[in-house]
Amino acid sequence: MAVVYPLWQAERLEESAEEIERRKKQLEDEIDACTEVQGSYRNKVKKFLTIQEIWHISEMDYLIRAQYEEFLKKEVAPGSWRMYLKGFDRIKQHSIREQMETLAGRNKALKFSNQILFLPYHPDQELALQFERATKKAELVWDFSRKAPETMKRQIFVVLHSIISSGVNKKITCRNLLALRKFYNFCVKNHIEDIEKLELRQIQKFKESLSGKQEQEATMHVVDFSRKAVFLETDEIHWNANVWYLERFHFESTRINPANPVLSLSFAEVTNKGNRKLLQQYMKYGLGITHLSISNLRSEFIMIRRFLEWLDVRMAASENVCGVDEEIMEDYFKSRGISGIQEESYNSEVMAILHFFDYLMVKGKIKAVPFHKEYLLKKTFPTHHDRSVTDAVQMEILSKLHFFPEELRLMFLHLWGIGLRASEVCALKGDAYYVQGRDAWIKVYQIKMKTYKRIPIPAAIYKLMKVFIRKYHIEAEDYVFQNRKGGAYSYNTFRTNMIKFCDKNHIAGGEYLFQSHAYRHTVATVFYDDEVSIQGLRDYLGHEHEEMTRQYIDYMPKKISKANEKYFLESKNSLGSGIKRCKRGG
Repeated sequence: MAVVYPLWQAERLEESAEEIERRKKQLEDEIDACTEVQGSYRNKVKKFLTIQEIWHISEMDYLIRAQYEEFLKKEVAPGSWRMYLKGFDRIKQHSIREQMETLAGRNKALKFSNQILFLPYHPDQELALQFERATKKAELVWDFSRKAPETMKRQIFVVLHSIISSGVNKKITCRNLLALRKFYNFCVKNHIEDIEKLELRQIQKFKESLSGKQEQEATMHVVDFSRKAVFLETDEIHWNANVWYLERFHFESTRINPANPVLSLSFAEVTNKGNRKLLQQYMKYGLGITHLSISNLRSEFIMIRRFLEWLDVRMAASENVCGVDEEIMEDYFKSRGISGIQEESYNSEVMAILHFFDYLMVKGKIKAVPFHKEYLLKKTFPTHHDRSVTDAVQMEILSKLHFFPEELRLMFLHLWGIGLRASEVCALKGDAYYVQGRDAWIKVYQIKMKTYKRIPIPAAIYKLMKVFIRKYHIEAEDYVFQNRKGGAYSYNTFRTNMIKFCDKNHIAGGEYLFQSHAYRHTVATVFYDDEVSIQGLRDYLGHEHEEMTRQYIDYMPKKISKANEKYFLESKNSLGSGIKRCKRGG
């Protein structure tokens, strides 16, 4: 029996059928525009999307892809699934590229959402290209719809993009993605709310969740990588983060040592939250208000942090540093005094902790400093260590210097022939070398003194450096010796490479351990032997006080003894020359 519909309902059905046909035609046109995909693959996608009543390729996502994969199992032979899926991906990627050509699409591109992110469908198709040949597609799925704190998920999202946009080779990218996935799973399972506030015990727990030393070595770097990525990317500086990455701050060039920069400050070691916050506030003041060098600030920071770590054990969790008394401070300094540190280091700790308490007093946290520095500071006695490099070692290195890389050869000559600090050599600029009159000179910025020094240099080194600068097109403001990014050559890299090549070339039979500062002692000692005054030597080395310069002149006791012998060998200077013989009883 035929079904009879009212007129209005029949018109709606007819309209609906027409609408469906219109939508099908529109879908077919969109898919057929993807000419880079073969017709058979396009037709299969058309059939599937029509059944699912999906009318725009922009609506395709990873979940629909998973449904399409199941659909293919009934439609095509198993050996063909991969190619049909690849066709599906090509159509989706075509849609993404079209969307990114619009302003609305670009604005929407990289925003976090509680959805699944499939990396081949990343809005930035230039980034997605690196996953083109990945065979394990499941590893490219990042599920941000999981039930977990949103702050943490947003942070993982930031880290993920930091990894895939880093530009490193695919092997490193894959290793970092695998490590991040393990870290993300751990954070979800353990309800981590904020990566920047991870405690040491939580990091240890993550380490213990990894099976064996090999997996730990391949994975644990992701914790620091993640915290750094988040700290650097936030709109505002998170002063309450447990680790600060100083790359985020734009310090005056006079406050940093480009050859050995301070990379981070970690507050996580202080478990008392109140003390940690006070230390963070103090360091915020130190970094932002004072003009101290960052390396000096870091030294003070470590001393204060060590004291607060000691308080974590000594005091109840409910108390903080504002409640310490003279007895507690006496116990702490007594423990430091018997720890074996030198008097000068001990005094530095006393002053660092005093500065911290002075800050707390100014801020109204305490009424008085709970110790008197006058009773604690110790008298210091300069200790001298002979560090000069023997003539034999110097000559052997020079004879084998042509086996060293070009940069190391030239950097070594600055130590051996001029006596610069290694960090000064690493930070030399292209305009450092010049001629004044008939002499060659070098201009060196001294981090400690916050000023330039200008000293004469051997003409041979000047000529070698001018050739090197021309060869590599080094401009006046460029670093002469550069790292991979064009910054100053790292002091640690220089030292490591010198040790490596000294060992490789069997310097002193392979027993020689390169120490850059020993060459400053050597130059100072040679100059002093040549009767250069202490004052002249002080200015040449760039010291503030003569007492420091004396510490660089080696074998001083031997020199004094030798001078005494020479003096008293002369008859007029004999100890007995002024004694007259007298008769007994005279």
